[in-house]
Order: sequence, then C-alpha cells, then structure tokens
Amino acid sequence: LLGGACFSHGPYTFYKAVRIGNGRVLRLGNFFLTKLWTDADLVSIGELQLLWIDSRGSNQPLASLRLYFLPENTPDGRRDTHGE
Repeated sequence: LLGGACFSHGPYTFYKAVRIGNGRVLRLGNFFLTKLWTDADLVSIGELQLLWIDSRGSNQPLASLRLYFLPENTPDGRRDTHGE
C-alpha cells in the first residue's frame, strides 16, 4: 500500500493506492485488465473500489473490485440487444 492511511474505522485502515508486482500504481477508481483464473483465457476489466487492512487478522492488504465482463463471457451470452 502506498502513502499513509486516509481513514480508519474500528479495526479497518483504508488506503488510496497500491503498487502492484510490475511497479505500476493503482489508485481508487482506476481501471485495469485482469485475468481471473490462471487456467482460462477469460479477461475482464476491474475497477479498484477499496483498499484496506483489517488489524484483527494477519494485516494482509485487502481490495474490493468491481468486475466488468463482455456479454459473451456471461452464462446468457451475447444477445442482439447488446449491440457490437
């Protein structure tokens, strides 16, 4: 996690940014491509929503993401109403 904490509430401490493995910095609200499973070619778009540490646990950084999928990657698949 980058920078100091921006907010604390009970055992939770929240942050605004994180540096990921390749040196790239992700901030709250940033979008990025993510591969959800190593054994599948499915790629989706992730949006970073929250970053926090729960002091009751192992102090492992936690993240909340919103995931966006193409219609063809959903159980119902792409329909005519989805456009191109």
